[in-house]
Amino acid sequence: MKIRFTLLILMTAIVHFAKASDVELGNIKNSDGAIDKTYLFQTPQGTIDMNGGKKGKIELGLRFLSDVGIDMTYNLNKNRLHFTGTFTHNFQLAMYYDWMFNVSSAPGLSVYGGAGMAVRFEDWSPFGLGGNLGVQYAFSGAPIAVGFDWRPTWWLANHSHFDAGDFALMVRFQF
Repeated sequence: MKIRFTLLILMTAIVHFAKASDVELGNIKNSDGAIDKTYLFQTPQGTIDMNGGKKGKIELGLRFLSDVGIDMTYNLNKNRLHFTGTFTHNFQLAMYYDWMFNVSSAPGLSVYGGAGMAVRFEDWSPFGLGGNLGVQYAFSGAPIAVGFDWRPTWWLANHSHFDAGDFALMVRFQF
């Protein structure tokens, strides 16, 4: 299952870059003879990210390593909301508010810290409060962001415990 998702992302990225290079070379023309700049995963116009480049407000992709799931962010002015649905031994939903900090010497590179909560389904400790610490790189020439984060969580309820083993890699497309 993980391999299929990874192959789907790689194939989509290859199609995107192939179409993007054709547009830059002037090979794709619309019915008027002008260059058609509407290609797969084009970022919305007029949305500015923290680094001054254009990107969308939503990032959607995969999260994998300690667990496998869907990872989504909704970018606010300088910070973001971070949503995750993961599948391990059970299904888990999580939401974090992340404070984003750009690394000025490396455009596209950001570090973030956040706080939030998670809910597990079919578990004896269903509700947790936690943090989110990570790093993300957004490519300037493509609507792709990759990241790594760590989510320590204090699980509450019947058997309250602290879990510090949630590490993940993320690959997200920016819309």
